[in-house]
Amino acid sequence: MDKSKVNVTIRKQTYTIISDKPAEVIIALANDLNASLDEIMSSGRVSLTQGLILAALGYADEAKESTAEATKLKAEIGSYLADAESAMTERDRLKRENERLKEKLKAKQN
Repeated sequence: MDKSKVNVTIRKQTYTIISDKPAEVIIALANDLNASLDEIMSSGRVSLTQGLILAALGYADEAKESTAEATKLKAEIGSYLADAESAMTERDRLKRENERLKEKLKAKQN
């Protein structure tokens, strides 16, 4: 995959980012980080380094929660798939039983 080189500005400091991701994604991430830093640093009592650490902790927390939720959803999907497979097996068994009973009924009628 081609790498993109993008200049982004974080808190009035320009950074060159080289990534496999499209430039639009990198710019959107930089904009999100700027918004987070603006909120965190709005009191004026937080340095840039402290703001970045607090933002990183917030993103790490979101990532852990998302990973935990994804794991939970995968387990639920696995359970649903097992239930569906079981239901299809039962459906097939009942179809066979239905056909067998139809044949038996047909044989009695003749």
